[in-house]
Formats: sequence, structure tokens, C-alpha cells
Amino acid sequence: MAFPIPTHLPRRATPQDVSSRILSKIDAATNKTLNAALASSWVSELDEAIALTKARLHERVQKDLSLFQRQLAASKDVQERFRTLSVDVDTLSNSVSDPETGLIPSLVRTLIEHAQLAEQAADAHVEHEALSHFLACRTSLNSLENLVNDGKLSEAIEVCKEVETLLQAAPTYLDETHVMADVRRKFRAAQARNDEQLSEAYIRCVVISHHEAEPGTYDLTIHASVQVRQTDATIQLPSVLTSLSSNSLSNHLTTLRRDLTSGFIDILSKQTVTITVLSEVSKHSLSLNPATSNGNLVTRLENLSNFFNFLSSHLLSGLPTSQATPFIRSLCKSTTTSILNNLLLPSLPSAFDLLPDFLELARQAVIFESAIVIELLGNDPSDRPLKTWVDGVSGHYERQRRMHILDYSRDLIVTWDSSDTFPVEVEVEVLPMVEASVVPVQNDAWNLNGDTESKPDQAIMDTSNEGIDIVKDDAWGFDDYVDSNSDPVVTNNSKEEISPVKDDAWGFNDDAADIGTDETVDETGWGLNDDISAEPELEPASSDGIAEEAPPLNAINDDVEREPDSSEAWGWNENEDVPLIEESVWDDPWADPPVSSIPNPPTDSHPPLASSITSPKVASGLAKAANKGKKKHLNGDSSTPSPVIVSPQPSASATSPPLNEPLSNTSPYAPNGHPPSISATKQPSELKIRQPPKEMYVASSRSQLIMRLVEDVLAEGTHLASSSIFPTSSSAQTPTAVGTTILLTAPAVLDLHRALYPTKFSKALQNPEAGMRYANDCAFLAREIERVQRSSTALVAERLGECVDCLKVLSESWYHDVITKEQKTTVKTLTAGVQGFMYTGEQDRYDECESAITRVLKEVRQFASRLKGILTKTKYYTAVGLLVEAVLNRTIRDILALPDIPEVESHRLSELCHIFNALEGLFVEDTTQPSFVVAYVPSWLKFSYLTELLEASMADITYLFEEGALVDFQVDELVRLVRALFADTQLRTNTIAKLMGGHPAPPGQE
Repeated sequence: MAFPIPTHLPRRATPQDVSSRILSKIDAATNKTLNAALASSWVSELDEAIALTKARLHERVQKDLSLFQRQLAASKDVQERFRTLSVDVDTLSNSVSDPETGLIPSLVRTLIEHAQLAEQAADAHVEHEALSHFLACRTSLNSLENLVNDGKLSEAIEVCKEVETLLQAAPTYLDETHVMADVRRKFRAAQARNDEQLSEAYIRCVVISHHEAEPGTYDLTIHASVQVRQTDATIQLPSVLTSLSSNSLSNHLTTLRRDLTSGFIDILSKQTVTITVLSEVSKHSLSLNPATSNGNLVTRLENLSNFFNFLSSHLLSGLPTSQATPFIRSLCKSTTTSILNNLLLPSLPSAFDLLPDFLELARQAVIFESAIVIELLGNDPSDRPLKTWVDGVSGHYERQRRMHILDYSRDLIVTWDSSDTFPVEVEVEVLPMVEASVVPVQNDAWNLNGDTESKPDQAIMDTSNEGIDIVKDDAWGFDDYVDSNSDPVVTNNSKEEISPVKDDAWGFNDDAADIGTDETVDETGWGLNDDISAEPELEPASSDGIAEEAPPLNAINDDVEREPDSSEAWGWNENEDVPLIEESVWDDPWADPPVSSIPNPPTDSHPPLASSITSPKVASGLAKAANKGKKKHLNGDSSTPSPVIVSPQPSASATSPPLNEPLSNTSPYAPNGHPPSISATKQPSELKIRQPPKEMYVASSRSQLIMRLVEDVLAEGTHLASSSIFPTSSSAQTPTAVGTTILLTAPAVLDLHRALYPTKFSKALQNPEAGMRYANDCAFLAREIERVQRSSTALVAERLGECVDCLKVLSESWYHDVITKEQKTTVKTLTAGVQGFMYTGEQDRYDECESAITRVLKEVRQFASRLKGILTKTKYYTAVGLLVEAVLNRTIRDILALPDIPEVESHRLSELCHIFNALEGLFVEDTTQPSFVVAYVPSWLKFSYLTELLEASMADITYLFEEGALVDFQVDELVRLVRALFADTQLRTNTIAKLMGGHPAPPGQE
């Protein structure tokens, strides 16, 4: 079905020729329009067109008839010539391609016959060549077999090369033939037999034997010639060496080098032996027999020289050049390595006295290397490892010595012995005296004492200081100065003059006769501004003064030089002696029997304040303020006097250890600020030089041994550096100066101690005694290293200074770590037992809290007892004070955190807090003197006030707050405490409002 053409498409143009027009018309005709008439019209139209065309042709010919005739004639001529050419071509094709007579078939037949003839000639030539090659191979192979059978192994090697050349030059077409494969098989068999004969001949020429029955006995036998087995022929050793194949000879030489190294070179360098050399016409032997004694080490080098002379004369000269060079180089390498490892290094001395003999041995080793290794064996002159090593022999000696020292140090450090200790005496640091213009003078800024006439029970104080500005910003009224001309301090009970605090805090070997002397109490707590009696008794100079130079380790118990201790400024180590009084009230751990290994502490030492704790001032004005407004004791049942109502304990001397002897008023730092008038009656006839106060602690003997080792190492390094025992070339090859390595080993010993000891004994150091003793060891080492540092060179002093810093840090860190661990353990026990002091009104809960506090009290006392005699007094009281401080802080925090405290619970809490008052006994050395607990437990006064505030009335709290007595408490703490203790009344609201206003300002600052 025809597809209708869309009307919008353009139509084809009407054709111009007749045929196209007629065809278009035929195409446009349909079944309806097509008829005979239409077809006749189409035929007529075609006839007219044909007639018209003919007419036009005839007209065109007639128009130029002559031209038409010429063209017609030319066309006919061309047709004739084409016909003639076609005939000639057919004839020629028949002559060339005819199968019988044609040229091409004849040529092809001739070429085929020529190719067949050439192939026959080539086959004949190849056959001739193959037969000739086979004949040559057969002849050479037969000659090779005959030579091998006759034992002519050297000649057979040359024939082997010819046969191998023939086999390699064989034509390609013979490679895969059976004949050629058979020839190769026979050749390989003959060659292998020849190589086997040569190897067997070499083995019989060079023989190394070892006698099992006699260890250390070796024989080297070299035959000049041997008989080939199963033949009558003989072969020379050089011929054997040159005839062996490269691989076979290389394997034999490798085995020979190994045997020579292990059986001769190593033995000759390790021990002294006897060499026996026997020479015959065709046999040369060398035997090694162990010597009866080691003898001189240089003899070993002489034996090695004889051995290599023998080897060079009878063996090395016959080696082929291609194998001789690598074999000799490997032998030289083995020789120098063996001399280094078996002779020089083991002989490297570990003592200075042995160095001369060793240096002579090293010099002989260099001579051996030059004469034997370089000249005889022909090694590379630039490759001289022995000379290079000997040039740096000083460094090798020092490094080996360093290893011996560190190994000994390691053995010393890892040996645990907790019982071997010794005492160490140290000077207490003395606080530097300050200028008079900055001496703190405490005035009664709060005016809590009132009128001295109307208040006879208060201390009378002269505040007329002319040359010094009076400090008035102390809200506590601490340390009121008592002028030397004023009346003595009196109490409201005895009205008697208080005798000066003159007892030694330790109470050893005190003089009881000095107790009764009448002197005024130093209210300042510093002991710097008090008067001496009009005619002071001069003390003779001590015979055991401070040592001018550091003692050696063997005199470790003598006085040693120490840095000034800040605690001397407190005036503790005076020469006032008080007999030790047995304590019946306080549980003083220092009263326990001392450890047998620890000597008695010095008699002239007092427990100084912790260097890191500022001495708190005495709240004397606070006690006066409390007594001023109170009519009765708030807690009459308390075993410890309340700091709220009565004069708080500790008082003036409670905040610091008791002072031994007041200073003269002639001091430039007297309270009145002026130099006093000097009278003839008060001037001493001679000056008394007071020894610095000293304390004792215990260190392990290991630290003493380590220090002695460090000193020995430094002495050895110094002696080595000052000697000229090493040659100049050796010193020049060393990157550092001679002796530096040994000198720097001393700090390495200390580094090893710091790194190894805490790791090795980590479990044992969990014990407080061991931990504190280790801290003491580090402190002792730091002090002693500072002593030896001053006489060291700059480089060593710098390293020793680093060790000193590290040891000091380690000592302090370990000291505080032991305290921190004990604090965590004790506070954990307290927290788990009291459980926040909740519901103490119930008897069961009260019993639990009481039991927990009792356990804590026991743990604190045990901790103090453990550290007694191990630490110095300063560190002992600091450690115990920090532990007590942690317990009290936790207790204060838990009580202040209670949201509600009923009356019953407040009484119970106060009773529980009073149990901790027994801890004050840890800071009492003489029951006749107040404790110095406040000096080491900053929260003691706050805790004491809290104990009394739990049972105080609202008026008491208000009054104490207004008088500035509760400045230790934060405002929010007081507010929480008031809300917990008292019911919600208008009085409580007014009190809280007053508390929220903040602590009152001291007089003069309002």
C-alpha cells in the first residue's frame, strides 16, 4: 500500500525530456483514467519526438557534411587497426603460454631441475660438515678419556676446553640429534671424573686434622705433589689449584678459609699455643699444641705471624690470580676480626694499672697488621681496621669501663635490703633576718584587750614602737609584742611570771638547771626581739663546728655542708637543755623507743616549721575577745580547752615550736626599732658563734655505696684525664677528651638509680617507711652530689647539676606521694565510716561514726609512728600535719554540708569532733609546753571553733563574728551552719543578715 505523500511537501519539478514526461503521465494515470485513447496519445507523442530527433540529426549532418565524412573515415580506420592488433596479440600469447612450446612452461621446468640439483649439493655439504664435526668431537673425546684414564689431569683440562668449544660450535641442526646428545653425555662424564680426581688430589694435598683426644690440637699438612688414584701419574699442588674449575676451587677455598679461621686463626688469637713446623721434599706440616701457660699475649701475634708465613710460602703462592685476591682479602678480614674479638677486646683492661701492658699489645697488633696483613698478604693499605681501632683505644677503654661500672651499679641497685641504714645529719635552713623597717609588729588592732587596768587578767603590752610602723591589719591580734621594759605576762589564774620557753623540742640531754630561770615569753613567736639577761653567760665555741669541706663517704656521720635551712630563723636549736618528761596526756610517737639502727637525734635541735607553710600567728586577741564576752564554758565536758572561751591552745608558742633562748635586746631588730644603748655591763667579753641547728634523718646504706661509687668514678676519670698514658694519635681519634666518658658515667649511675630502683621495687615502695626512706636517699644523694659538683669540670658539673635537680624533684615528689596516698586511704576510711555524719542522733549511727573516727585516729598515729626516726623533724611534722589537715578538712566539709543539725546531733557531733583533739598530742614534745599543732595544721583553729560552735548559742556566734574571731570561716559556711543549727526564727534571720554583710573590717581600715 502506497504511502500518500503529504500535501505540504514540495513536489518534484516537471521533467523536460519527452521520456520523462511520458513516464510521469503514465505514473499519474489511474485505473479510471487509463484507456486506449490515453495510451495512443502517449505513443503518438513518442513517435513525434523520435521523428523530431531524426530530423535534427539529419539537419546537423547536412550542416557540416565534409567534417562528418572525415570523422566517419577515421572511425573505420581505427576499427581495422584494432582488428589487426587483436590477431597479433593472440599469436604472441600462444607462443609464450603454450604448454608444449611456450616460453614460460619451458623456463619453469628448467628452474625446477636446477633447484633439485642445488638441494642435492647442499645435502652433500651438510653431511660432510656434520661428519667432519662428529669426527673432531670423537677424536677430542677419545683423547680426553685417555688423558683422564692416564691421570694427566692438567692436560685433560685443556682437552676439556677444546671439546667444550667444539660442542658449543656445533651446527644448529646437530643440537637435537641423538649422536650429539651421546657425545655430550660422554663428555660430561669424563669432565666430572677429571674434576673429581682434581678435587680428590686437592683434598690430599691440603689436609687439616683435629685430634679428638687432645682438644686444641690442630695439624695443617700441605703436600707439594700427590699421585693420582688408580694411575701412576703424579700432579703438583699448583697444577691442581690452577686446574680446578672456578666454582670447585671457590668452594674448596671457602671451606679452607672456614677451617683456617676456626682451627688456627681463632685458636692462635684466643690462647697461647706451641707451633711445630716440619718440612720435607714434598710435604710440609704445621702443628698447634696447647701451651702449659698463657704467657704473654704478644706471643699470640708472633704465632699468627709464623702461621701466615707458612701459609704464604706453601699454599697462597700457588693460587690462581682470579681466586687469590678474594681469598686473601677474606682471610685478612677474618684475621683482623679474630684479633679484635678474641685478643684485643677480651684483653681490654677494666683497671687503669693494666693499661700499659695492653697498649703494648695494641702496638704489636698494629705492627702485625702492617707486616703480615698489608705487606705479606697484600691487602689494601687503606683497609686497616686494627690501626683504626687502636687509634681510638682510649674511647674503647672508657666505654668498657663505663659498662663495668653500670653493671656493678645495676647489681647494687637491684639488691633489696631495707634494714641496712645509716643516720644523716643536716643543718636546718635559717631564715634570713630582715631589716628593722620591715619587721612585722603586731599591735592590738582590734583593741580586744581593753583597758589593762580594768582587765588584770589580760596580757599587758607596750605598743610604743618609735622607729617601726605598727602593723594594724591583723584581725586576729597575733603575736603581740612585749617590750623588754614592760611587766611580765601574767595569767588570770596564777598571776605569776611565765618562765621562758627554753626546752629543747626533742628533749634529749637537756639541762634541768635551766628550767627555772625567769625570762619573759616571746609573744611574737619569732624569738628575734627578746631581751637577754643583763650579763649573758658566754658559751665556749663548739669544738664540732661546721666542716669547712665535705667529708668523704666513709665519714658520712660527720657534719656535712648543707644549704641554710629557713627553720633556723625560728630560734629553735638554742643551747638550752630541758630534761625529757614522760608524757601522760598526749600520744607522742617520738616517745616510742627508737629504731636500733637509728642513732639518737642531736640534742640541740627543735622541730622546725615546714618550709612550705607560713607560720600562723597566735590568736591571742581572739581568746581575749572570747573571754571578754563569755561567762561560762560552752563545753564543760570537753577534754581539751575550748579555743572559744579560754585562751586557745596552742597559744603563743603553740603556733610555732618553743624557742630555746630569747635574743639580746642589743639586736638591731629589737621591738622598739632603735639600736639599744650599749653599756659596759651588758657587753659580752667575747662573741659567741652559734652553730646552725641540725636534724637527723635515716637513709639506706645503698645510697651511701652509690655515692661512694660516684666519687670513685669521678676520681678515676680525673686521674685518667690527667695522665698521658694514651698515645697522641689515640687521643686525636677520640671525639671527646680523654676521661670524659668515665666522668660522665657518674651522672649515668645516678640516672640508673632513679630509673631502675622505683621500677624494681615498686611494690615494696608502697610501704610508707620504704617510700620515705627512698625520698631520703634521693635527698642524701642530691646533697652529696652538690658537694662533689663544685670540684668537677664544666661539662660534668652541668650533668651533675641536672642529676641534683632531678634527685631533689624526685625526693620531694616521692615524699608528697607517700603523704597523698596515706591521705586518700585515711580520708576513704573516714568517709566510708561516718557517711557524711548523717543521723548521728541515733545511737547505732553514732557508734559507727565514733568507731570510724577511732580507726582514723589509730591510722594517723600508726602513720606517725612509722615515720618517726626516718624523717627529719621538719618533714616529720609536715607529713603528719598534712595527713591531719586532710582528715580535719574532710570532717569540716561533711559537717558544714549537713542541711539540718538537731540539738541532739549537734551535741553528738561536738563529742565526735572532740575525739580528734587527741591528734594534738602528735605535736607535743614536752607536756609542760603548749603544742605547736597550728604551725603544721592550718585548719586546727577552724576545726576547734567548729567543735564549740556546734554547741554555742546564737548570741555566742554573733558576738564572735562581730569581734572577728571567725575569720577562718567563709560567710556562706557560717550561714549554712546557722541554718542547720537553729530553727527558722526572726533571730536567726537577723543573724544570717548580719553574717551576709561580711566579716567586720579591722579597726583602722573601716
